[in-house]
Amino acid sequence: MAVPFSVSARKNPLKPDESPRYYATAQASGEITFKEICARIADRCTVTASDAKATLDALVTIMKEALGNGQIVRFNDLGSFRMTLKTGRPTDKAEDFLSNVNIDGAKIIFRPEMDLKRHTKTFTYQKVSSLPKKEKKEEVKG
Repeated sequence: MAVPFSVSARKNPLKPDESPRYYATAQASGEITFKEICARIADRCTVTASDAKATLDALVTIMKEALGNGQIVRFNDLGSFRMTLKTGRPTDKAEDFLSNVNIDGAKIIFRPEMDLKRHTKTFTYQKVSSLPKKEKKEEVKG
């Protein structure tokens, strides 16, 4: 299976008079759900899908706690997750900086391990016009 991509024109905002240039944009070919991941884990080892679900649920809880405490979460063969902060309004003096006023939020950054990063070099690519967007499910209000 190849990674689908489309080609899109983009202008350089620093050079608005120049013609647009064309860039590859990865197109998702679908998604794998949490339930499917648990089933695949169960197929590859001695745990049941329920065991995998319980383990992954605990993993998510531990990751939230660790990231909330400012820790980097590192998985040897996968990569690491860390927090960065968005400063909405910087201050002129350090003593004027207040977290509840000047920090607009946080982002989680994923950095893949080298083996996973190298694996991307084995990918093949298939040009597509664009993949149809999945329609959002309507919310049921009750």
